[in-house]
Amino acid sequence: MKRVIFIGLVFFLPWLAFANRGADKGFSIETNLKGFLSTEHYSAHSIKSFESFLRKLDKKNASAKSERAFVRYVFEKTHQRFLKNYEAYASLDETFDNGSYNCLSGTILFSLILHHYNIDHQVIETNYHIFIVAETAEGKILLEATDPLNGFVSSANGIEERISLYKQNQLQAQQRDKSYYKFRFELYNEVSLNELRGLTYYNNAVNSFNHKNLEVAVQNLAKANESYFSYRIEEFSQILLLSLQQSDLDLKTKENCMNTILSLRQKSLPVILASN
Repeated sequence: MKRVIFIGLVFFLPWLAFANRGADKGFSIETNLKGFLSTEHYSAHSIKSFESFLRKLDKKNASAKSERAFVRYVFEKTHQRFLKNYEAYASLDETFDNGSYNCLSGTILFSLILHHYNIDHQVIETNYHIFIVAETAEGKILLEATDPLNGFVSSANGIEERISLYKQNQLQAQQRDKSYYKFRFELYNEVSLNELRGLTYYNNAVNSFNHKNLEVAVQNLAKANESYFSYRIEEFSQILLLSLQQSDLDLKTKENCMNTILSLRQKSLPVILASN
């Protein structure tokens, strides 16, 4: 039986008026993008591809009639160029390689682009969704990476309705032949770029768990916890501990994995206690 765990997200950056819009020369696309990629091969290929895409966006950025129009253009062209096939646990490497993406990898791309052009935005994490709210000179815009047809929402009522729906934290089962884990907590958090990296490792941990590779799942969860403490990490660590106890791993490997989880839970304890 497989347990599938979904995540959601939002991002915060300083607001700038439309007249000041332009590439942020202090923001390195290569440095920030590389932090989300897993191999040197993918890094070189992906960075080159992404920088080429940004050069095309520069032309539209210079001629766009409004910030809202430019963000809509970014939303449409990013889907056309990179976000082609939804896969629940696609990595950003795979997004660049073959167009496979999920809510996290798509949101990371949009956030990097908005950051590059000095467009203020929030990345919001809920239990099962991740989306962006951008602040433009013409008002707020909600972007949902996994909805290419209706994921650009610019009306105040539309944004309010979407956010109200996300706050319900309802899990939508996508495949009937799989079991889905329902979280016991409720999230609605802004997350930073570094915390997005933590959630990337978290997704990798869940994917490894679903493929019954418990040792790799533990390694990724520990990396996730270094960048971002989240209740989803705390709850997933309990699932991993139980699975390790029942696994057929050799005794030494099992003990090492369990000690790793117990150690990261010990480090998170002050945060948990402070929030209660």
